[in-house]
Amino acid sequence: MTIASIKKQLAALRAIVKPANSLVARVERLNDEHRKIYDRYSERMDAFIAQCKADVTLDDDLDVRMYAADLQGKKLPTLRKDVAEALYDPMPTITATMTDTDAARIYQDYCYAVLR
Repeated sequence: MTIASIKKQLAALRAIVKPANSLVARVERLNDEHRKIYDRYSERMDAFIAQCKADVTLDDDLDVRMYAADLQGKKLPTLRKDVAEALYDPMPTITATMTDTDAARIYQDYCYAVLR
């Protein structure tokens, strides 16, 4: 085995473990300013989730707890739009003139793209 072939194999393994378009890879490509903003958002989100888990007055399901906490005025942390678009893709536009079927397809396509 040559060093070049080992490097090729290593690159292939990295592509499997961390695809170029994965969220981890996108986070790594953020510039320093956006990375600081994302890291701060992650810290605030972790704290919000911990707070929701600790509130035993809410439902057992974490998603329900988070939604209920938001309704109670404990605001869900938000990520600045430019950073969110760098990580996820711009939000699609659904107009009032679209059919429900078209709107559902656009929404499902976006959700699938975000989760890939």
